[in-house]
Amino acid sequence: MRLIPTSALSLTVPLLVSLSLTPAGQSQNIPTAADREKLVQLQGIDVKGTRLPAQSIIRLSGLKVGQQVNYTMVDEASRKITSTGLVKMIDSSYDTYPGKPGIVLSLNVVDELPLFPVKITPADDSERIWQCLQTADPIFMREMPRTEKAISFYQANIERCLKNQGRSSENASSLVSCDPEGNPAEVVFRIRPSRAAPPRTGPPQK
Repeated sequence: MRLIPTSALSLTVPLLVSLSLTPAGQSQNIPTAADREKLVQLQGIDVKGTRLPAQSIIRLSGLKVGQQVNYTMVDEASRKITSTGLVKMIDSSYDTYPGKPGIVLSLNVVDELPLFPVKITPADDSERIWQCLQTADPIFMREMPRTEKAISFYQANIERCLKNQGRSSENASSLVSCDPEGNPAEVVFRIRPSRAAPPRTGPPQK
């Protein structure tokens, strides 16, 4: 099962991408337009600063070691990651090493916080769906930020699990439950039958 990034939502997620094509530890001026389009070979990806699995971040980026990349492609890769709502921003840089071809892309990831427990109901469905999600990718943990994009990311992938189980007539609704003081306490996804389309009214179509 593939992950479904929810990049089409209107909610804006802050994105910080500051790039430099320099030997490791050295600084360089802001790249020109020509620099941004220059292709270089990607020799590695280093993920730092996140609770999320590094391989999950790389998979979401769509980048692969050995391909040619430029600044524009790295910007797009970062946008794909932040579109999940699990990540607040990414500070990216190119590192080069003497005597080695290509570059290593460093992704310093800042997670969205705070995190809240995640519950799937009814209980009879919970473990089967968690197994489906975590088999697809371990990025699906039982705690998450309550951003609109993160909730949509989980919801879309829960519904993909339902479809894979032959349950296309069901969907997942979401809500954030609160404690007695009114503070957010957990994110709940409810599995329920999809609403049937209302019957058509009016004269028959010719």
